Amino acid sequence: MAARRSAPRPMPRPVRWLAMFLAFVFVVSLGVVVNHSAGKASDGTDDRSASSSAATGSGKGASGSDGYAGLKAAGLPAPGKWSRQSLISTVKGKDGKRTAEAGQSVGKGGPVDVALETVNSLLDPKPSDDEWSRTVQGLFQDDLAGESHGPSNMARYWWRQRRADPDLLCTGRSSDLLIVQSYNCSTDHEYQGDAHGMVKGTQAWTQGSDKVFFDVPESISSSIGASTDPQTAVSKYYDAVAFPMDDGMWYVTVECPASGDQPILDDKGDETDYGSLDDVPAGKRVWISDGSVGVGTNQRPCQPVEITVGGQKPFWYIGTDEGD
Repeated sequence: MAARRSAPRPMPRPVRWLAMFLAFVFVVSLGVVVNHSAGKASDGTDDRSASSSAATGSGKGASGSDGYAGLKAAGLPAPGKWSRQSLISTVKGKDGKRTAEAGQSVGKGGPVDVALETVNSLLDPKPSDDEWSRTVQGLFQDDLAGESHGPSNMARYWWRQRRADPDLLCTGRSSDLLIVQSYNCSTDHEYQGDAHGMVKGTQAWTQGSDKVFFDVPESISSSIGASTDPQTAVSKYYDAVAFPMDDGMWYVTVECPASGDQPILDDKGDETDYGSLDDVPAGKRVWISDGSVGVGTNQRPCQPVEITVGGQKPFWYIGTDEGD
């Protein structure tokens, strides 16, 4: 007769608690491993996207965390220190003598920065068609005379097909470049500069010319004497930025409301409370405009009023191409 096997004795209570705890830890650990593996696969896709974005040089701009995608796609440079408006930096020494030198403001409201933001909004491939349409419709403001010049009525696919063509800056034909500016060109009409150098605002408006004319609002005409050319006063509010593109030169014209009182700026592009340079204490460096073209501030940035593309002429251009 087989011996009867005695019934198993239950484990002591502390041992049972330890076993339950180890089982619980095992289950939790298994879940973490599974979730981590799944998350790692998903993160791999995100990392590749981030790496691709970084490789294209996408920076943070007005369009969001992946801003300036439109500029990058077209081969145009993104805004940076290079695009800040060129101003005059001045400081008064303890001896009361003031020195001045060409400098740059770090504010982002200047003509070239605003023009780059404008072009990026037109070329940006990221927004939906509806979002893009709403952005474009609200992009341009009236000029000083209250006239609306609106966006060019090109379809979105047309904008997205455009690419930069810097050699257009070097043809030597005045009809190809309507603003006063110089570029780095070779003798065989090829552009030799860097990407930043191909996008510039006008250095100065040609006063008394038969090619440039701005409508003068009464607020300006009534404040100047009869011996002063109104164009001298009104042109200081404007700047035009040239973009060499594969369909021809683009011009983004901006109007800068701060130009009326020529504010004194700090090194961040903010307007100061100084009424004149005489009010600025010794040792305090400030920035001022030379007054020839529009100047923007952080408080009152320039604003786009028009873009012309594909050989169209800006609203201020009244010249002809004869003899070019």
